[in-house]
Amino acid sequence: MAVPPRPTTPPTIGAPARGTKNINKTRNGGGFNPSVNPSLTLNVKAPADNAQAHADAARAWAGHRSGAPGAGFMSNEDIRQFCEYLRKDARNRATERSMDADHLEAVLSTIPDVGGSMSGARARSRRVSRHLKRVAAAEKNIQKYIAALYGTFEREYESELRKVGKGRIQSPKRSPFGWR
Repeated sequence: MAVPPRPTTPPTIGAPARGTKNINKTRNGGGFNPSVNPSLTLNVKAPADNAQAHADAARAWAGHRSGAPGAGFMSNEDIRQFCEYLRKDARNRATERSMDADHLEAVLSTIPDVGGSMSGARARSRRVSRHLKRVAAAEKNIQKYIAALYGTFEREYESELRKVGKGRIQSPKRSPFGWR
């Protein structure tokens, strides 16, 4: 199978290649229509007045700051959503940091010291990865404290929540144990 020689000039737009039929004719039999001109639309926003631009920027920044759901703390449901979001996020970060620490320790334990000896490689890698393991432990503590935060909130504000009456189901009072 023969390969054609490489062209030495760039292709010309608008003229058909040699040896090809011109199948893109207009209805009236006019000239060649290569359909190479794609439509291009540019949307440029007209500059708004300065006050409106500042208001838009402030609104965008306010939405950016409250990244956690329920960060407005306007109801007990908001506080529950906020705590649950942070707890789950800390759980994911703790898992990732723990895995990162194990991976770092495994990689560093394969590096010999300056003299080429592997005798202290595992101890050195443990000393370095210890800090990342502490970060993972701190993320676990965040989970614990966030769960305690919501539990304490419910305990401290239970009477107010009951007054609001937003659907807290009261558990029936237990009667003292009796044989009959």
